[in-house]
Amino acid sequence: MTVASTPARADWEARHLSPVEPREAHLEAVPCPQGNGNLMAGLLRLRTMRRGLGTLGFQKPCSSLREKHSVHGALGVCVQRVLTCTFSLVLQKSKLKLLPQGAEQEDSTPFIVLTLVSVVAMVGVLLASSVIYCLRHTSHSRLQEKLSGVGDHSGPDATAAYQELCRQRMAMRPSERPEAPHTSRINSVSSQFSDGPMASPSARSSTSSWSEEPVQPHMDISTGHMVLAYMEDHLNNKNRLEKEWEALCAYQAEPNSSLVAQREENVPKNRCPAVLTYDHSRVLLKSENSHSSSDYINASPIMDHDPRNPAYIATQGPLPATVTDFWQMVWESGCVVIVMLTPLSENGVRQCYHYWPDEGSNLYHVYEVNLVSEHIWCEDFLVRSFYLKNLQTNETRTVTQFHFLSWYDQGVPSSARSLLDFRRKVNKCYRGRSCPIIVHCSDGAGRSGTYVLIDMVLNKMAKGAKEIDIAATLEHLRDQRPGMVQTKEQFEFALTAVAEEVNAILRALPQ
Repeated sequence: MTVASTPARADWEARHLSPVEPREAHLEAVPCPQGNGNLMAGLLRLRTMRRGLGTLGFQKPCSSLREKHSVHGALGVCVQRVLTCTFSLVLQKSKLKLLPQGAEQEDSTPFIVLTLVSVVAMVGVLLASSVIYCLRHTSHSRLQEKLSGVGDHSGPDATAAYQELCRQRMAMRPSERPEAPHTSRINSVSSQFSDGPMASPSARSSTSSWSEEPVQPHMDISTGHMVLAYMEDHLNNKNRLEKEWEALCAYQAEPNSSLVAQREENVPKNRCPAVLTYDHSRVLLKSENSHSSSDYINASPIMDHDPRNPAYIATQGPLPATVTDFWQMVWESGCVVIVMLTPLSENGVRQCYHYWPDEGSNLYHVYEVNLVSEHIWCEDFLVRSFYLKNLQTNETRTVTQFHFLSWYDQGVPSSARSLLDFRRKVNKCYRGRSCPIIVHCSDGAGRSGTYVLIDMVLNKMAKGAKEIDIAATLEHLRDQRPGMVQTKEQFEFALTAVAEEVNAILRALPQ
């Protein structure tokens, strides 16, 4: 819209508006520094020639629009230069800051590589451990599956599987198996007392002679010294020992009938006619499980302190016709330990039938017996491990046989120490069990009675018994089986062995 100029307006302007004095505005822009100088030094400086234009208001308005445009243009150019300078300084500072970060990245590269290598190594170890564990677990599971199916597929595969499982378990306990020098000497000793073929090398091994220290029991020290005095008196006074033995020989058990053992069908099952089981004290087999439908076997339960549970079963060495009955008794009595105190033959006379396999397995009616291992611990005895299975029920059990080699009929071992070492080994295997120990020699009376007498007396002393009467203990044994301890030499050997063991225990006790 255009405003018309009138005379009144022109007169008013002439009176109130004076001409604006010309001003020259100079804009000086200080160039931006190239280093890290102060940014404020590059700001725009305005200078006025007469009056400062830095004041916020003009005294008089500009005379013309051109002056306004010139001032505005100078300010724009200055502001543009200031912004350009500021941007260049920011860019230079950002470049200076980026250089250390690149150096830090270059320095951290080896650390990153080492970290990655460590992580990869740890993952590799974990994977290898997992693979090994899975392989072992799979192998163990396969062996157990084979064993569980051995009733349906009995044969060499089942035997090999069980033997491998037993070897794995035995390999986990190497500290209990000493090293084996003098192999040829020990093998010759084993062959001397065995009339069967030698077992395979995988099932037979040998170990050096060793002796376990007697276990420190809860034995009363005064009782120990009293027993030692009793033994010393009997061993030194031969007349007293003779009289005591005569009194033992005159002892008669009551009741003492043996009618069942004398039956016509049972006579062939007795090895020695002088040693027959009492009718009131004999092992009864389950006739329904017997191959001959008979409950008779020449074996006697021997009670110690508990009349309900026998501590031992004293029996004769099996005959060819009674081997099946023997393994049936082992199974039905829950036995896991067999003590054999006779060689198979003496001077050409058969003492015991070879009732176990030399290698592999043998079947006796419904009882399958597998030889797992045979270890010769010293020249006097060896240890065999059997795997016994009832094919009717598919139940299995491991049975250990301790075979003492150097004890002949009607005689005594050359030293008490070898038998005491043998006894410690048997008790170490038996410890913690409640089933009876099957003890047999040839007739199941002389050597078997001597061993049971020694073991029973020492066990009573180990339990802290205050009174020990060895003669009365022997009478207790003869109440349950006739002929226990057959000779005076065997009775004297029992006294000597007990005295030697008590003396060793007393020396081991803290003084």
